[in-house]
Amino acid sequence: MKRASLFVVLVALMVGGVGGSQQSAVGPNVTIYSDLALIEELRVLTVSQGEGVHLVEDLPEAIWPNSVVFRPSEPSVRILEQEFLPAQTISSSGLLESYIGREVEVTVARGLVPKTYRGTLLSIEDGLVLQESFGKVQLIREYSEIALAKLPDYRKEPALSWRVQSDSARDIQGHLSYLTGGLGWSAYYTTILNEAENQMALSSWVTLSNHSGREYKDARLTLIAGELRRVTPPPPVIPYEARAELAPAPAKDIETRPTFEYHEYKLSRPATLKDKQTLQLSFLKSDAITVSKHYVYEATVSPQVRIEIRFTNDEASGLGVALPAGTVRLYKEAADSLQLIGEDTLAHTPKNEKITLAPGMAFDLKAERVLKDRQVIDRDQYGRETYRETYEISLRNQKSTDVLIEVRERLQGTWKIVSAEPNYEKLDANTVLFQAPVKAEGAAIVTYTVEWKY
Repeated sequence: MKRASLFVVLVALMVGGVGGSQQSAVGPNVTIYSDLALIEELRVLTVSQGEGVHLVEDLPEAIWPNSVVFRPSEPSVRILEQEFLPAQTISSSGLLESYIGREVEVTVARGLVPKTYRGTLLSIEDGLVLQESFGKVQLIREYSEIALAKLPDYRKEPALSWRVQSDSARDIQGHLSYLTGGLGWSAYYTTILNEAENQMALSSWVTLSNHSGREYKDARLTLIAGELRRVTPPPPVIPYEARAELAPAPAKDIETRPTFEYHEYKLSRPATLKDKQTLQLSFLKSDAITVSKHYVYEATVSPQVRIEIRFTNDEASGLGVALPAGTVRLYKEAADSLQLIGEDTLAHTPKNEKITLAPGMAFDLKAERVLKDRQVIDRDQYGRETYRETYEISLRNQKSTDVLIEVRERLQGTWKIVSAEPNYEKLDANTVLFQAPVKAEGAAIVTYTVEWKY
């Protein structure tokens, strides 16, 4: 069937219900978790005496209807029933289907003079079936335009239909709260290591995304970091045509404090979250954090020597703030520019905790681990064997400076090291640490013999 352009001669938008609610001029409280948000706002409800149906509009498309809570200022007002009315979309096929049994005008291009048919639309399957006023039925497969008398009733935005009981007619103010999907936040950190590699500047952004299907004007924002238990399914994904570009916002003071067993970050000034927008807000800044650089070889993790940047999240080091989880991008100051040296992820970190970032692998440091010898030295009455193994770890340094490489070995079963060079430190029941100095353009050997059994 040929696609037709659809013209509406008279548009009449009808909204059901006999009463409604109005939003307060004060912006809403928006508390954003990792993948959903709690919205709380003042609403004014115009109620009539007895029972009446009232519409609550200006809601997000991703609202969870079963999470709605309304706390009216007057206890005599009761909500007896609630029906969720989802938003409806308009398409040409949907409009035509809604007009079956109603009068339409269909224009057919025939030569130089188009012909217009008027009648009742009977079907839209395999063309249009139109019954004219004098009874003749037209089957129209090719047409150029269709005109409808008016736009049928439809809802552009979601709403709640409440059946409300009140002892008198008046305006009632109350707090409307609900959960919605489509809102989320994440933290991104940028660090700049100085040339001496003993201090680091840190700045961070909070990235807010709103694809809930509604704008939140002058919202009072609170961000929650922590692992909440969830037994409800995740919020639905709201489709959108394109993401808005990241829009850096002016720096805002953010207050952090514990809430229950999580941490909240409250913005001191309101912000407007537009629908289909991704917004960045300045979050945290520290100009001089005391750090140290380390080289670690852990054969069970990687065959390469990794780089670690370590520091403590305390005031003495230049921080001392509860840090939400996020991506960390590390740079280093060069003579006349910055160099990206890697990325890592940061877990939720309270103050006074140690932090280790591993931006990448050392290019000029190489390591090899070889099992030099393996013997069965004992067997008990149950047939369980005791093994004696000797390992040799070769370390090579092609840098022009001396380095210290930390060699971490994971041991299995019940074990005992009978000889080692250099000496080792037992970190836990399965891990030992060797501190191996390696001269510039030189090499070093770590060797140990261990006896173990299951």
